Amino acid sequence: IQPRGRSPRAPPLSTLGHRQARQLGTAAAATLKRRGGAVRVLSSPYLRCLQTITPLCDALDVPLELYPEIAEVLHHPRNVAPYAERFQYFPRLVDRADPHTGDDEETWPLGYLERMAATEWNLTELLDAELGRGRSTVVLTSHAASVALVSRLLGVELTVDLKFAPCGAYVFARDAKGDAWRLLRSGDSNAPYVTENAKTTYPWGYKPQYLEKWAETHGGQRYPRGASYEWLSAFRGANLARQGEASVSVQK
Repeated sequence: IQPRGRSPRAPPLSTLGHRQARQLGTAAAATLKRRGGAVRVLSSPYLRCLQTITPLCDALDVPLELYPEIAEVLHHPRNVAPYAERFQYFPRLVDRADPHTGDDEETWPLGYLERMAATEWNLTELLDAELGRGRSTVVLTSHAASVALVSRLLGVELTVDLKFAPCGAYVFARDAKGDAWRLLRSGDSNAPYVTENAKTTYPWGYKPQYLEKWAETHGGQRYPRGASYEWLSAFRGANLARQGEASVSVQK
């Protein structure tokens, strides 16, 4: 599948990446089957995310929904293949309009961090709308930089120590609308379900200069404080609501 723009590219998983995805899918499917309830899978439209989460969708026999809000940094719809092309390779896909507007790619890191802040707001609102309709899990499949979304969900400062491992999985839960999200599992490691890692990959975190750039342009406030939620206006028309007592975020 060929991206239509310049960057970011949409490279496929390596052979090792496919093995890791199968291991993650097997482990996650077993856990979710024991837990019970409906499962909904939302993914970045980039190729390696679709490849990473497909084994889980196959094991659970659930659709794979595109969720462009958690796309790669510097995202623009032209950077990924059109839905019709992706569907040929991923027949579980359910299409959804991309809320990105304008001709330019977003800025990095400021534009991306704003998007993650708005994504957390919108995601929580949508989950709340379905509260009481049954126990369910929402799985989000994104990229390493989405550890900023983890920061937002937990309401903690984004620091260099908050990291996302290759094929890592953060797991959150809460019991009722308005409750704080609880961290059940950190995604800074992919053990024990992944048994092999490449020597060239490692848990990814934000560099100090990225965090300082946010503070410099937001009156000294540390992320996620100071977010303007400019993306929310684009999100308002999206109807993704299904209740999720637990949320799982996977990085690839």
